[in-house]
Amino acid sequence: MKTTDKPLYQEFHLTGVKNISADDAYEEIINNRAIMIDVREEDETERESIPLENVVNHPMSQIMERLGMIPKEKNLIVMCPGGVRSTKIVNLLNIQGYTSAANLDGGLNLWKIKGYPINVASLGCAGCNCGCSNPSEDCK
Repeated sequence: MKTTDKPLYQEFHLTGVKNISADDAYEEIINNRAIMIDVREEDETERESIPLENVVNHPMSQIMERLGMIPKEKNLIVMCPGGVRSTKIVNLLNIQGYTSAANLDGGLNLWKIKGYPINVASLGCAGCNCGCSNPSEDCK
C-alpha cells in the first residue's frame, strides 16, 4: 500500500500512524488488496455507507471486543468522517501488532468530495421519517 507518514488533508496526526489518500485507498479496495474498516458508530453508518465489498464496520466503541475479527495479515484502511477517530484506531492497531494499517487521510468527507461510492439513506419526506416515497414533498 502506498502510504505517507503525515496526512496531507487533515490536521490531526499521531507519530507512527501511516496515512493513505482516498485515490490510493479506492484502488486498494476495488482490487481486493485491502479491507476498509469503518469505525463510525452504527447510527452513522445507517445514514451513510460505502457500498463496496471490502468495507466492514467495527465501531470505535466496540473495537477492543472486535480485534479478533480483524485480520493481522491484511492491509487495513481505517476510516471515519474526518480522520481523527481513524488515526486513533490505527495507533491502537499498531500497538496491538497490526503492521499494515493506515488512516484514510481526510476521512469520509474527502472520500465524498473525490466522488467515490457512497450510499445515503433516504429520510422520507423532508427528513421526518414518515415513509413518504418523495423526500422533496411535505407530509400530508
